[in-house]
Amino acid sequence: MFAARLPQLPDPIPDFTKIHRATDRAAWTGLPDDTRAQLVARAEQATTAPWPALSASLYMQFVRNGDRSRFEAAYGERRFLLNALVLGECVERQGRFLDAIVDGIYMICEESGWQYPAHNNYVKSGPRLPLPDTSAPIIDLFAAETGAQLALTATLLADDLDAVSPEIMRRIDRELTTRIIEPYLNNHFWWMGGEDRLNNWTAWCTQNVLLTAFTRPTDQRVRRAVIEQAASSLDQFLATYGDDGACEEGALYYRHAGLALANALDVLGDVAPDAFAELWHQPKLRNIAEYIVNAHIDDTKYFNFADCSAVLDRCSAGEFLFGIAVGSNDLAAFAAADWRRSDIRDLPENWSLFERHQAAFAAAAMQEHIGEPPTKADIYYPSVGLMIARDDRFALAAKAGHNGESHNHNDVGSVTLYKDGRPLLIDVGVETYRAKTFSDRRYEIWTMQSAYHNV
Repeated sequence: MFAARLPQLPDPIPDFTKIHRATDRAAWTGLPDDTRAQLVARAEQATTAPWPALSASLYMQFVRNGDRSRFEAAYGERRFLLNALVLGECVERQGRFLDAIVDGIYMICEESGWQYPAHNNYVKSGPRLPLPDTSAPIIDLFAAETGAQLALTATLLADDLDAVSPEIMRRIDRELTTRIIEPYLNNHFWWMGGEDRLNNWTAWCTQNVLLTAFTRPTDQRVRRAVIEQAASSLDQFLATYGDDGACEEGALYYRHAGLALANALDVLGDVAPDAFAELWHQPKLRNIAEYIVNAHIDDTKYFNFADCSAVLDRCSAGEFLFGIAVGSNDLAAFAAADWRRSDIRDLPENWSLFERHQAAFAAAAMQEHIGEPPTKADIYYPSVGLMIARDDRFALAAKAGHNGESHNHNDVGSVTLYKDGRPLLIDVGVETYRAKTFSDRRYEIWTMQSAYHNV
């Protein structure tokens, strides 16, 4: 879908335009009052929270004892705090959060590596190194996410950060060039395509590299090369999907696979509309979008298999905007209604500053979008061997397929049944990720074994 449209790229290729800078006061003051109040409150809370330390010994826990949760929690908290501060400052633009924002920027810029300890390897499934090699940056899910976060921070608050010191923006752009742009264009990571089977990593990383490249003042050579690589990667990613649109990694990973693909296309369709905007009308993309509606059972419960939990966060702007873009009234209405039922609408623990920005600026539209709830018909997804059937009381899913999917469990033949929205026959899901989870000892874990599924 993507590579065939490269001859239609514009010259020059412009910036991504769907970012409302803090200087655009009409946009930020025009947000709903409750959205503005929530964003400021989160920023105020962030000013009193300590910045977590990220020590070398904490990083090394993964190779020493398999623990990944302690480092990841501290690493994530830094990014949650920075997101909160940035959005609060954009709403107010009074400067009272700027010092804390600069502190967060510099802490993240001074981290030796942006990749998780669990991803600190140069060959897929190869040994993890105990510490990052600062001379050879790795782009994993969270390095790419960090790059996009700093790129958007710099773009949203450009004038305000320059008023503090022009070195802040220069520092961010140096780090983005060294850690994201140059490795992306000069190295090959498995998720970019080739012989490895691709999964959510491809769309998720590509989305964030595109955001990094097109929200910062990169030159035309870089922009064209980034699009060419992104097109190749996304085409190979789409080849892992059946035409029916089923996410073989389950409903949890839909948000990192299908939604990340939508965000990548959002960037590409904005900077090169003549080349890519028509892709929104592809039936396969609509099928990918609507998978989450068909996997839904009741409230926050979803049919789960593989490394997927049965209870997920509520939908937000990503699903809503995906529905609008592909012309799916079912998805748009489902996502807007689900968002309205949420007590936490500003995504405070979402990694993505871009998705938090989306949520703020789609809030009014989601509040007003009242559509007919989707009629969830029985459906069969041949690409993954998943059957879903319902009546007035029961919701049933049965899985055929094979045991070789990404994030797989030995669950072929598994049956899940809900009665009146309550679980009757269950798939227990997955434990907290640790070193053993993605090692050659994966199937020693009881949750992965066929004996603990309804096969």
